[in-house]
Amino acid sequence: MHLPRLALALLVSVPALAAPSPRPNVLFLAVDDLRVSLGCYGDPLALTPHLDRFAAGARMFERAYTMQAVCGPARTAMLTGRLPDHNRAWHNRNLFRATNPGLVTLPQLFKQHGYFAQAMGKIFSGDERELDPASWSAPEILRQDGWRNYASPRGEGTGKQAPWEAADVPDEGYSDGKLAALAVETLGRFRAEAKPFFLAVGFFKPHLPFNAPKRYWDLHDPAKFALPGEREQVAGAPAAAYHTHRELGGYSGMPKDERVDPAETARLRHGYYACVSYVDAQIGKVLGALDRLGLADNTIVVLWGDHGFALGDAGRWCKGTNFELDTRVPLLIRVPGQPRPGAPTRAIVEYVDVYPTLAELAGLPPPAYLAGRSLTPILRDPAAPGREFALSQFSRPFNAGAPEAMGYSIRTATHRYTRWVSWPARETTAEELYDYGDPASALPRWSTFVEQRNLAAEPVAAPVLAGLRARMDGVLRERSVVAPAPAASESVPARKKKRP
Repeated sequence: MHLPRLALALLVSVPALAAPSPRPNVLFLAVDDLRVSLGCYGDPLALTPHLDRFAAGARMFERAYTMQAVCGPARTAMLTGRLPDHNRAWHNRNLFRATNPGLVTLPQLFKQHGYFAQAMGKIFSGDERELDPASWSAPEILRQDGWRNYASPRGEGTGKQAPWEAADVPDEGYSDGKLAALAVETLGRFRAEAKPFFLAVGFFKPHLPFNAPKRYWDLHDPAKFALPGEREQVAGAPAAAYHTHRELGGYSGMPKDERVDPAETARLRHGYYACVSYVDAQIGKVLGALDRLGLADNTIVVLWGDHGFALGDAGRWCKGTNFELDTRVPLLIRVPGQPRPGAPTRAIVEYVDVYPTLAELAGLPPPAYLAGRSLTPILRDPAAPGREFALSQFSRPFNAGAPEAMGYSIRTATHRYTRWVSWPARETTAEELYDYGDPASALPRWSTFVEQRNLAAEPVAAPVLAGLRARMDGVLRERSVVAPAPAASESVPARKKKRP
């Protein structure tokens, strides 16, 4: 077998991360609305033994950031390796192929090079209108008959119903249990076929409604979720910093303005963490099957959440902002023969970096237009440097039409600077600055932060603000311009080895 030139280079320079023979499989595990509420990330409320065990043999990225904190744009950026501005995908209904028909997605690249690419559950989207058949070797399995969001009669009906449920049912009583069983069955088939695979499994929880079998609720002490009262909003934050779409407010019994009382806040938080424990158990089944079938030694495993989530923190629910809770995400990558497994990294990385990483590990030539950079140096050495800062963004208003405003946000090791601009003129309308070393600006909470006060207008912060303004000028000048992509009939050139 003739290996690609890139794979040969890896075999010579990085033997511990070289693509083994036969070609490595990829197990791509997505979790919807998962913030860094995992035991391995230091959250004391989380009960996640399976993911904690997985982290002990993987590289855990402690400073990974999504490109936009909402499902569709975040997943599109991850799977295309391009920024939301490049894809023109700022809303779930914005389809990237409408403006970039020739893009080669991450699973599509593997499919083009002889892999069987299969998707089940929520990968690109939870909506059939937003699936991407070109990416896969077989039709995506979004849901199957009998996959239920609610297990009890109170969930019957169309649209949003109750915001939580704790039915006394087995794991397969809800969709994620059935999804895990399908993934285990599929791995068994792949083992028998002995063909390289890219299997993407997208779990639906802990997305609202917070529905999980009762025993996962029972794992947790309800008293632990009665946290101290939160401030109403971040002091000095502009109105644009907050989303106006009310995801939680659309559920039965929830106030439309999402001003939830303390008792219901604790119950919803309890439900979220119960769902995280439920998904942890389902992922444990899939990883257990990978070991049992003898596939683990030749399979790269990526575990990621599409964006973070707020649970009443600073008066805010769900996602849709540039704050830390929404943009920071869990990312764990396990590679066969990985050096120093279990050692976490503090390197700053972005989700567009995953595409070139998997391409390099498998020895595949990535497209030239990717916005990311390979994480293989960090997989070899957790002390290797990452990015100077991570970029995230969000559009206002959040709808399928053209944006009226865009908030661009850069997160350094110590600060976050966000600039709100009119669209498309990019004239500055508001600024935010948060210092994560100052509890008055951003309050530490276990493994993350909750912003408290915008420092952009305070004279003491002027030197830092000036420096971050200059960095943002560079971002808007260099990174967020629309990068060229091929038309549907054009071939995809190999990407030059250049760090963006």
